[in-house]
Amino acid sequence: FVYMNKIRDIILNTKVPLVLKDFPVNWECFDGSLWDWCTRFDKDASEMPTFESMAIADCETPQWERKRKRIDMSMEYFLNEYSKRDENRKSKSEWAAYQYKRADELPPSCAHGIDFKRFGFPEHDNDYSLWLGSKHANTPCHYDTYGINIVVQVYGSKSWLLFPPETPLKSTRIPYEESSVYCLENFYAPAPNKLGHYEQFHGQAYHCLLYPGDVLIVPRHWWHYVEAEEMSLSVNYWVPLKTDLDFTLDELIVKHVIESFVKGESEQLKKYLLNPNQLEEIAEKASTLFSLFESAVHNQTTDSKRQLWDIEYMNQNEVSKIISSIGIRVRALDVMQKDAYMLLLQNNSRRHAAPKAESLTTDTSLDTNVISSTLELLINSMCAPRCIAGVKRELFRRLGHSEDL
Repeated sequence: FVYMNKIRDIILNTKVPLVLKDFPVNWECFDGSLWDWCTRFDKDASEMPTFESMAIADCETPQWERKRKRIDMSMEYFLNEYSKRDENRKSKSEWAAYQYKRADELPPSCAHGIDFKRFGFPEHDNDYSLWLGSKHANTPCHYDTYGINIVVQVYGSKSWLLFPPETPLKSTRIPYEESSVYCLENFYAPAPNKLGHYEQFHGQAYHCLLYPGDVLIVPRHWWHYVEAEEMSLSVNYWVPLKTDLDFTLDELIVKHVIESFVKGESEQLKKYLLNPNQLEEIAEKASTLFSLFESAVHNQTTDSKRQLWDIEYMNQNEVSKIISSIGIRVRALDVMQKDAYMLLLQNNSRRHAAPKAESLTTDTSLDTNVISSTLELLINSMCAPRCIAGVKRELFRRLGHSEDL
């Protein structure tokens, strides 16, 4: 119990990303190989899983979810087609992934034993996500609106490129997703003639490769770009924080702005502005949204059973002492050397020189003349964090005055 409390203190107070090496999660569902897990999935699933697929050669923009195809296939087929078991097989021209899957989307046998009590968070209510993907599967650079991210690497390896919150990346709310703020920088394939733009971030770039048994702690609001180095499976949990309540109102204001632009518009525009997982939520009644506004204004959570945690109640010297006392290997990430950072970007930029497949598995129509650049700039300007903060200040100023009337 004391050990778990110490791990929790480290997670809630670190100000830089940490890697816990060979951390013993001992989750029963992952006993055996990835092939064993996938075979069990196929046996126990009630329906065929739906994967995302994306052309490796699609480089002009970040690999947004709106551009990906959906493919139903068994786990066995996925492993056979997208792994490197057969070295004589021609390389795939696309990657595929079954990712951001919640516990209730998995067969119970494939999630048995997953919990985060060893990290000091026993009451997680199965609120975790699973990420399975082939080599090159990636998530465009973004930061998470809520929580501290605990990432457990189960199989394979993943590359994580991270930047602290103050890094001047070009934030965008297009595509809109409530829990994520993306940036326009394309770390998957930076344009060779724009590497000078990316060079300015070298003093703020952190990087690590995660291997089976590694755990990454991503502090609140850190930017991150993630890419599978090989067939990979990981599980993550966002620790709910008391400070999340402050950002709930921000997100509701942004959601209202975005909804005002998409209501009554074409399906094509909606698919451009919204992340796929937001398309159904945008249809909420105005009364529902305003009810959420009321709760957020009064700093209330709609989930009263969920424990919210304080952060940064220890200084970094205290955190270092705890790390040295717990008997596990914990590595605080350091800023990358400039040469290593630029080499990573140069290698990724070479994807622009790769031959384009004759038939891309990418829906490029969603990025062609769907929206004027001026309108896109307007939406991002209205949703910029400092603008939303200004709206909040004015709202609370008026609330304070109304109480005096």
